[in-house]
Amino acid sequence: MKAFISWSSGKDCIYAMHRFLADGGNEVFCLLNMSDANSDRSRSHGIRNELIRRQSEKVRIPLIQQPTTRAEYEKDLKAVMAHLKKEHAVDTGVFGDIFVREHKTWIERVCHDMDITPVFPLWGMDTEVVMNGFLKEGYKSIVISVRKNKLPPSFLGRIVDEAFINDLRAIPGMDVCGENGEYHTFVFDGPSLADVVPFEKGEITENETHHFLQLR
Repeated sequence: MKAFISWSSGKDCIYAMHRFLADGGNEVFCLLNMSDANSDRSRSHGIRNELIRRQSEKVRIPLIQQPTTRAEYEKDLKAVMAHLKKEHAVDTGVFGDIFVREHKTWIERVCHDMDITPVFPLWGMDTEVVMNGFLKEGYKSIVISVRKNKLPPSFLGRIVDEAFINDLRAIPGMDVCGENGEYHTFVFDGPSLADVVPFEKGEITENETHHFLQLR
């Protein structure tokens, strides 16, 4: 399989890539990140495009950042898929979804429309198992956003480790992987990276639903 990785910069996408590449017959052509057409940030996690470019350099896989809006998202995603299939013989998309059925169904429909095979290396796994595997492999990530009705801003900037997981376990209804959108991360080290991604912690900002730690 020759694939693009649906890339958010967080732990689930890189661990999905890790598991996909564990099959020696698989190849990753590029990382695909959908960025905001009206800012310099990713639409998925709100992280600056420059940080994702630095991450791609350390992962040593080319990055495509496609500007889009909420209204044009599906159209623009399909356009990139069509280009990758026609010009580079990419036949597969790899996604880090674990258990949110509605989102998986949407991905499957979009990929079917474009004759792309969707692959979900983490799908159906217990999220405790996913998190344990991610950490056991040696990946390191930092919390860059939290949903206001799920976690306090004090979780921003924390490294995802056993202490972090234990604190999540103590919160009723919390998923340790944040699969319900409780939090998002930025991966800065691990076996898929040639070196540590350089970054500094910046200011904390917020919108109606989230608190964000700005990285620079």
